[in-house]
Amino acid sequence: MPDAVVIGGGLAGSSLAIRLSAFGWKTQLLDRQSFPRHKACGEFLSPETKNMFRELGVLERLEMLGPERITKTRLIFRHGGMVEADLEEPAWGLSRYAMDSIMLQAAEAAGAKVLTETSVSSIAAERKGFRIGIRKNGTSEVLHARSAYAAWGAHPRLELAGQSSGDDKKGMRSYIGLKAHFHGIHLNNTVELYFIRGGYVGLAPIEDGKVNVAALVPLDHARGKGSSVFELLLSAAEENERLTHRLRSGILLSDTQVSAAPVHLSDKPSAWSIVPQVGDAGSMIPPLFGDGMSAALRSAKICAWYGDRFLRGEISLEAWQEAYRSCISKEYASILRWGKILQTLGSMPVVPRIWTAGTRMFPRLAGYMVQATRLHGKTPLL
Repeated sequence: MPDAVVIGGGLAGSSLAIRLSAFGWKTQLLDRQSFPRHKACGEFLSPETKNMFRELGVLERLEMLGPERITKTRLIFRHGGMVEADLEEPAWGLSRYAMDSIMLQAAEAAGAKVLTETSVSSIAAERKGFRIGIRKNGTSEVLHARSAYAAWGAHPRLELAGQSSGDDKKGMRSYIGLKAHFHGIHLNNTVELYFIRGGYVGLAPIEDGKVNVAALVPLDHARGKGSSVFELLLSAAEENERLTHRLRSGILLSDTQVSAAPVHLSDKPSAWSIVPQVGDAGSMIPPLFGDGMSAALRSAKICAWYGDRFLRGEISLEAWQEAYRSCISKEYASILRWGKILQTLGSMPVVPRIWTAGTRMFPRLAGYMVQATRLHGKTPLL
């Protein structure tokens, strides 16, 4: 029986598996896809991620992939106004296609058993742990584990016993996430964020001279606007001439087009369903210069610390659940609130004009807005 089963092999899941394996626990990591694979993501790694990559022992390997150095952020509003802010420390632009494969390899090297192309059909608590139904190569199997962890992203493809139903999404706006890579768009170490009605389109330089174009578009705005990611991106860009020019000046790498729907931005953290949740499974961070990948790494670190204490018999499952909920709330409540406020304000017709004028009068204001959406590690025990 494994001590830990991590469901999802993205950034949060692989980093969690590395940490649990490093603690000495027999760990299995499951993912329904094969790797490498493209993922709908902004592919922006804030400066805060580097220390965590160093802790995980993967920083040098990721540096060898040649991530693009990002030193500036730029907001472009629908009315044409623009706000720029320098980052206090350089960030990275790095594709999930390259990075996630390195993270999975590191999990395997740490001792985790990695099973890709493996879907999870069910999960339920039992007397001595969890019962997990899996399916691989057309064959069904049951795993029994002492602990289990949800790292399946923002839109899992299964309904789990004990997990909230879709009813809690009623009234929330549904989005579609879009991503594609381009050659020939020159950003000069800058990440650009274009506001559109109800959403955004972000451009970030990544390795090998490419640019990642990622968008979060209201699902009702995207219906009937195209049959490919590129067509949907062009449709979203129609209200911003500069963005349209950016996209048309580049060369689409057609095999990098990915979409994900429905996506719901989190109003508050959801740290636990039937199992602890890490990364986007627990909190879908609003993407305004966000700290989404730093937040994923941080939640995995916190969860691994409590998981280790539970497996050692130092705390009960109930104590783990209470403490983890409290920590995640302290970590994420503020950035979830500010990120959503700033994204909403940026889409309004009048506020961006005031915003732009304000940053001209008070240049440091732009930097404060960026920092308001950033994670700074508020949990002292870690």
